[in-house]
Amino acid sequence: MDLPKQYDPQAVEPRLYSHWEANGYFHEEPDPARPPFIICMPPPNVTARAHLGHASTFTPMDVLTRYHRMLGENADWLPGTDHAAIATEAVLVRELAKEGRRREDLGRERFVEHAWEWSRTYGGAIDAQFRRLGFGADWQRSHFTMDEGLSAAVRRVFVQLYRDGLLYRGKRLINWDPKAQTTVSDAELDHVERDATLWRIRYPFSKDDAAAGIEVATTRPETMLGDVAIAVHPRDPRYAGLVGRQVLLPPLLERSIPIIADEAVDPEFGTGAVKVTPAHDPTDYEIGTRHALPMPTVIGFDACITGAEVAVGPYAGMERFAARERIVEDVKARGLLVAADAYRHSIATSERSGDVVEPLLSLQWFVRAAPLAAPALEAYRSGRVRFTPERYGRTYEQWLENIRDWNVSRQIWWGHRLPVWYTPDGKEIVAESETEAVEIAEREHGTRDLTRDPDTLDTWFSSGIWPFSILGWPERTEELQCWYPSQVMITAGEIIFLWVARMVMLGLHFMRDIPFRDVVITPLVFDSAGRKMSKSLGNVIDPMVLADKYGADAFRLSVLRQMRLESQEMRYQESRCEEARNFNNKIWNATRYILALPGGLPQPMTLPPERELTLADRWILTRYRETIVTMSGLLDAYDFGNATETIWRFLWYEFCDWYVEATKAPENHATRGAVLSYVWNGAMRLLHPIAPFISEEVWLALPHDGATIVTANWPDPLEVPAFADAARDFALVQRAVERVRNFRAEIGLHPRDRVVLDLPGDVPEPVAALLALMTTATFERGAPGGGILEESLAAIGVRAPHDLLASRYRKELEHLRSEIDRGEKKLGNQAFVAKAAPSVVEKERLKLEGYRAELARVEAALRELKESA
Repeated sequence: MDLPKQYDPQAVEPRLYSHWEANGYFHEEPDPARPPFIICMPPPNVTARAHLGHASTFTPMDVLTRYHRMLGENADWLPGTDHAAIATEAVLVRELAKEGRRREDLGRERFVEHAWEWSRTYGGAIDAQFRRLGFGADWQRSHFTMDEGLSAAVRRVFVQLYRDGLLYRGKRLINWDPKAQTTVSDAELDHVERDATLWRIRYPFSKDDAAAGIEVATTRPETMLGDVAIAVHPRDPRYAGLVGRQVLLPPLLERSIPIIADEAVDPEFGTGAVKVTPAHDPTDYEIGTRHALPMPTVIGFDACITGAEVAVGPYAGMERFAARERIVEDVKARGLLVAADAYRHSIATSERSGDVVEPLLSLQWFVRAAPLAAPALEAYRSGRVRFTPERYGRTYEQWLENIRDWNVSRQIWWGHRLPVWYTPDGKEIVAESETEAVEIAEREHGTRDLTRDPDTLDTWFSSGIWPFSILGWPERTEELQCWYPSQVMITAGEIIFLWVARMVMLGLHFMRDIPFRDVVITPLVFDSAGRKMSKSLGNVIDPMVLADKYGADAFRLSVLRQMRLESQEMRYQESRCEEARNFNNKIWNATRYILALPGGLPQPMTLPPERELTLADRWILTRYRETIVTMSGLLDAYDFGNATETIWRFLWYEFCDWYVEATKAPENHATRGAVLSYVWNGAMRLLHPIAPFISEEVWLALPHDGATIVTANWPDPLEVPAFADAARDFALVQRAVERVRNFRAEIGLHPRDRVVLDLPGDVPEPVAALLALMTTATFERGAPGGGILEESLAAIGVRAPHDLLASRYRKELEHLRSEIDRGEKKLGNQAFVAKAAPSVVEKERLKLEGYRAELARVEAALRELKESA
């Protein structure tokens, strides 16, 4: 097979991927006769576009799937997309706004139809981008979280949790997005550092004495209207005598609240005394629950002050931040504002709308998490669920130990609607269908008149059952029986508790087994300066641009080479793509050399008898075998960075730079075709999971078995001969060659200039020829060097021919004399010496002294050369 002179990834990659997908190479059927290796792709949002975070998380999944497929396992990578309820609805609402319309103008039914149409037309573009990056997922099995089968599974899980007493409707504190008008999960929050003010406000003991009271520090004065207590730490000596006393609420002064003690208070924050507003702060909510405090709401769902539950005076109806300013002014006017200090802290905002999230008490649906968490904790502590890096297991454990009930209802239209109906008197009916709900209502409540709950489910609810819902649950499908649990989940650290833990909890409850054995946490991606990538900084890198510029293989290599799981930080540099492109070109040129050998390559791929193998042959076969073992071990340990570096070093440094050069020696001509073909074929299979395209294109050009490298066997080290003595001896040759090359570099010889090697007489002729070839040298024989190869090679002398050295020295003398003449004239110019800075003049003097010393050295070397001649 003739290869073009240049490797063109833009021509090769789309052609090969289309061929792979058209022939179903990524598709698998359940096969109980083979060990399963299943990865469930974390479903990207239907609105998403590929970014570097996807690349660092999804590329390792492709590497593992390809690797385990080549091992002969029943390997399948199951893809899909998430309906991304809030994100998709936000996009559609923005599009409608451009037309001057609101979602309410369409009504719920038409809006949902519009969302489906949009998802089918514009959603899922990320799948095409994943194909461009060479991701070999089983696209025939792709799922969408709103598909009917998955939706039915969601309804079944909701109903079963309710009937198991693990799901209930209650009034609890939630994250409220005032702009999007919905609850949001912790995963949908951005914690943004912002400049703020820390106000110190005195809560007086009485109206008549503003100077006597307790000082409280707060960044949210608007919530003071809902204060029900002041809390201090029980062991804080400053406040030991104040616990139990009453103080007045500063903005109003008509309402008194108690001072209480609670362990949750940080004595180091502010004054060590904090206001307690249970309806508007998570920590305050916990304090309020422990002390049975009232929980009045003073900020409504519209983010305005409300007096529906408690008197709020003149602030009723004011927007929350406007009320903040007015309250501060009033507190100051009453002489109760002690200080206002600049303060920088983290504020929770909705990543969808950008609005500041308001903690609010709300009647919502919750999953009772503690009973589900206990088995998930046991699975980790018993070693059934393992984390890489191991330290992330503690993150998982801590979250489950302190778990809170999970708010699963959302006030949006796009998504899985709650399978909940209400009777006219407010009784809740939970059922998988409206027909079932009517039957229950008629049987238990004597009515058929039902109203369906308008809320939808948190997207993470459907994602939590992803590992078994995509396998056909609740039906007992063959896929479910063969492929659950999967072997590994690869994901980002920030969703260990939001997704990973919930998958384990729900998997254990519904499948009675863990959903996966290993959890691999991929590093966070930063720019080369260590900054988080963001549009505002202008440092965002689009992987599709890099794939188009350098090729998908080069981009994959650039990501994998920088991936170190233990550090958990990847500082991405585009220059790694350039290095990878050069690496691919090196592979390409080596392949062209192999294919151009006289006589072609043997068919089928076989090795010559061992007695015919040269030292270089034996060395490269040994290193090939060792590389197979190392690569297998690193991939089994999910060490993608070192696996990539291992195959990179073997291909570039050992195969191309050493063995290919060694095959140009006449002594290697007889065996080189077979060995080159054998090792290069196997090396491409080792490279394939990492760089699938160039490895396939090269492999197809070599003697091979099978139609595609995708389904070829992973090399078996036991089938490759190894020669420990040859590996040791060739390493001695390498050191000798490097010593000679260093000599050539030190005296500045041109690559074509030959040196002379003084070889001991006992250096074997093949080794002597190899040394001469790889150092551009001739050699002369002398006395034996010591009887063993190491001593003989250590005794090698190297020299350059007299005429070559003399010519070089003469050129150097000419250059030095020119520099000395220039320096003397410059320092002899009185105007320069008088006007130039002393440091500049001194620098010129030092340079001149250096040139004179170098001139003396070269003149002495030239005299010595003439005398020796």
